[in-house]
Amino acid sequence: MSSSRDRLAFSRSCRALSGVFADMDAVLAWFAAKDRRDRFTVRRVPLTALDQWAYLEEPLRLGHRSGKFFTIEGIRVETACGPVASWDQPIINQPEVGILGLLTREIDGVLHFLMQAKMEPGNVNVLQLSPTVQATRSNYSRVHGGQAPRYLEYFTEPGRARVLLDQLQPEQGARFLRKRNRNMVVAVDHEVPVHEDFCWLTLGQIKALLARDNIVNMDARTVISLIPMSDPNEAPDAGVLEGVTGFLRDACLSFCRAAHERHSMDAIMTWLTEAKARQDMRVTPLPLDALRGWNVTDEAIFHDTGLYFSVIGVDVAARTREATRWSQPLLHHEGEGLVGFLCQRQGGVLHFLVRGSLEPGNRDGVQLGPTVACSEVAARATRRCAPPFLEAFLEPATGTVRYDAVQSEEGGRFHHFCNRYMIVELPPGQELPVSDDFLWMTPGQLWRMARHGHVNIEARNLLACLGAEKGAP
Repeated sequence: MSSSRDRLAFSRSCRALSGVFADMDAVLAWFAAKDRRDRFTVRRVPLTALDQWAYLEEPLRLGHRSGKFFTIEGIRVETACGPVASWDQPIINQPEVGILGLLTREIDGVLHFLMQAKMEPGNVNVLQLSPTVQATRSNYSRVHGGQAPRYLEYFTEPGRARVLLDQLQPEQGARFLRKRNRNMVVAVDHEVPVHEDFCWLTLGQIKALLARDNIVNMDARTVISLIPMSDPNEAPDAGVLEGVTGFLRDACLSFCRAAHERHSMDAIMTWLTEAKARQDMRVTPLPLDALRGWNVTDEAIFHDTGLYFSVIGVDVAARTREATRWSQPLLHHEGEGLVGFLCQRQGGVLHFLVRGSLEPGNRDGVQLGPTVACSEVAARATRRCAPPFLEAFLEPATGTVRYDAVQSEEGGRFHHFCNRYMIVELPPGQELPVSDDFLWMTPGQLWRMARHGHVNIEARNLLACLGAEKGAP
């Protein structure tokens, strides 16, 4: 865990809306200028026209000729959990552990984070803010023949920077097969040459950008979610709460250990262990051409119904990437999903309604997820597979929405996959029909569980958005 001095620096940075950039208008102007200047080309092509990619045999899968990067494979899922007992699907198999890293330094007494304006072929708006380093092992070992990522040495060479945070965290279990990335925050105390595609932002400026649609990418959000709001073992000191008001103040207070936590950490671990023990899901590898309901063609891989997702090919030209031209498959999603937490003050402490999430790609079975995580909301809202409590987000009571923004998922693997992220607060005392699949937890308890890899990426993305109220400057 970072030191008390580091946690105080995080807190001060979270309150700072000025720094290297004087205000948010200057931040947005810099980003808009990057977007205007750096033109990228993303062109859809047939899967069989992808350079260096091909259908590979025995079993049939889609992969890179180098054997690196990732493959698209098939699985069959059989489970007694949920409304659907069995289904087939393609899934991304990417066994490499990548690096998602934020480089920090204090500038004029305020901690700043080095962010990159980075294009990803699947981003709905192409250019978004990413961590300092966002790279798979194949990328930073230069399998693509391009340059190594800038600033990589601060995360890979011991002694180059002081490590504040270093954790392995899971990716989307519905689309990735047991995928993890190394989430890191490191600090230096000296000047760092800043490339034109990078800028120093305070945590408060990043949070303000998170109040807007599709600016801060998923990889930055997952790292930010792991930054502690305060010391979870002690009441926050005056320095942490100075100038903090409203819902963010409530979240900070609820982040710390409190006598009014509804469940102890031991009880939460017992609940999670019991959920893992009773899980009933079998995942069997299959060739792509053996998947029920899926069509494997030269053009794309898609489901008979047109629902869920498809696998498409894109050809990319990007001046500011390590490799300036490449092609790859992406998982294309139609429609918009919804990811949401219900929260409520219980005993004066803010609690979030967590759901035990079992997905076929989870490395360790059940993970802690948000109250609702639903792709293709328009298609699923009226069907029997609509998740519990979805209506609380589709028709929230007046004045209860604490966060509401559309955010893109990982643009290096997903094409135009966006979710509406929401936090909705229920009135104190309102009872919910909660099954054994759900549990109330404080933000601090979620953070402590996330440190050990128990919290899924959708829930972590929402934790990153605490303090990013809609309408922030």
